[in-house]
Amino acid sequence: MMTNRNKALTLCLTEACNLQCVYCYEHNKSARNMPVAVAKQILDQELNMEDGCDFVQIEYFGGEPFLAFPEMKEIHEYLISNKWRKKYRVNTTTNGTLVHGEIKRWLYENRDTITCCLSLDGNKAAHDINRCNSFDQIDLDFFQSTWSDPSIKMTISNLSLPLLAESVIFAHQKGFAVNCNLAYGIDWSDPSNCVELQRQLLALMDYYLANPNTAPCSLLSYRIDGVQKDTNRVRKWCGAGTHMPTYSVDGKKYACQFFTPLSLGEERAKLAKSLQFIQDIPLDLLDEKCRNCPVVAICPSCCGSNYMDSGSLYKKDDNQCELTKIVVLANSYFQYERLQRQQVSLTQEEEYRLLNGILIVQDSLQ
Repeated sequence: MMTNRNKALTLCLTEACNLQCVYCYEHNKSARNMPVAVAKQILDQELNMEDGCDFVQIEYFGGEPFLAFPEMKEIHEYLISNKWRKKYRVNTTTNGTLVHGEIKRWLYENRDTITCCLSLDGNKAAHDINRCNSFDQIDLDFFQSTWSDPSIKMTISNLSLPLLAESVIFAHQKGFAVNCNLAYGIDWSDPSNCVELQRQLLALMDYYLANPNTAPCSLLSYRIDGVQKDTNRVRKWCGAGTHMPTYSVDGKKYACQFFTPLSLGEERAKLAKSLQFIQDIPLDLLDEKCRNCPVVAICPSCCGSNYMDSGSLYKKDDNQCELTKIVVLANSYFQYERLQRQQVSLTQEEEYRLLNGILIVQDSLQ
């Protein structure tokens, strides 16, 4: 029985994509789309089952989901025209290159029942480095104006890292909130990446301190107040395998999109079905370096990426570890400076927890 009141349901509508991003982890693309009948069956099951969950975040996923636009339209119409046991919200994430003409009209007409998040890797220079020179094919104004609180998903590669700060600032100036992360599964071993990441984070900190009404991007929004770990276990960062059911185009269920055949291939995806996922992970299951890490409680460790790279859910790439520690340390300085400048409003208890977290981070990582 699921104990979380919410779950994230992902429907992989297609295994096709029209781009070849430099960091893409979906290594087994094909022309296959999810049949509408399969999607309807999944919705019937997931939105009506008794599993302790009362709210479902539904994601139309790919590949590039708008390559399955006819299927998406029919599936969405079925969803919104029926009554369900559970409440739900719908999102899709797109590279934006196909959102023109009929697709754009449909999204605008359905803007109250579906949110469309844009994967944009920054300004033109950064985005084109990562995403096949596709920047000029995207109507940024449409995404910014159609939904309230528009956001973008920004992935940072080693190639676009030197443009990180100016890319995030560009997105903010275009009216977007920014959810960003360092790309998984690429080679971060060059020591210059650590130096460059520090430089970029300092530039972003200066920007946010000078513009306190702009919500910081996710790289500078870590929960430093939660750094103190339990002595016995650590909370899994995401809902993979516990409350993030993901269905491939053939209707088979997986722990998350990293564990589908699209990402792992058929054989490894089949083997991964035997994995045991735990939301509160005993520390003795972690890799030794993670078990002894002072910031493991707030580390955004991705089980799927870990498994893809190492065959273990809990063995994080060493280079990603070093970059994550740089991000956490930067957060500690940034959040302390915001507190000193009275740019955040906290209760006395919240302030105490934050200061305690800052002390732990700086004592252990400096």
